[in-house]
Amino acid sequence: MNGSGKLYFRYGTMGSAKTALLLTQAYNFEERGMEYMCFKPIIDDREKDNVIRSRIGIERKCTWIYPDSDIYELVKETCVKSGVRKDWILIDEAQFLTAPQVDQLARIVDDFGSNIMCYGLRTDFQSHMFEGSRRLFELADSIEEVKSTCSCGRKTIINARIDSQGNIVTDGAQVEIGGDDKYVALCRRCWRNRRIESASRNSIKFD
Repeated sequence: MNGSGKLYFRYGTMGSAKTALLLTQAYNFEERGMEYMCFKPIIDDREKDNVIRSRIGIERKCTWIYPDSDIYELVKETCVKSGVRKDWILIDEAQFLTAPQVDQLARIVDDFGSNIMCYGLRTDFQSHMFEGSRRLFELADSIEEVKSTCSCGRKTIINARIDSQGNIVTDGAQVEIGGDDKYVALCRRCWRNRRIESASRNSIKFD
């Protein structure tokens, strides 16, 4: 079952239309009669159903990936049952994968010849890499940035976490699921300036 598949990683900040790109890709595969599967880590629990949904309102059913899921076995079982190799596997929110799960993706590519396209964030709100993203950078055959623009015109690279007043949050758990109410994509300079502003406001409160 060996083939010439590749492991792709497309990363970008929140709001860079990564999920919309994934769903558009799935639609194109469907139109061309290509075999594909969609996956998403269940840690992103904003959706009650097993769907991948973009901000622009389009969605598609997917298979949940749990922290202890063996993606290799899931894909193998599906291929054996259907008797058809999946040409493409699309994964949303890939930053939430574990390092062993990314290893499983690489093994699927090498053993089955499937192409796997992962979409996700590179870093968290403190600019530190997620486990899944780090392993994808280490193993992916192709890495591409999905670019978006900060309000100042520079490229966004930081997924800044904000509080209810819009102030930058610098402490907390790495994973806190949310949308525009909790995160804003910024360039590095704006992130630094807004952190300084937040720190200054807090200092004034305590003085």
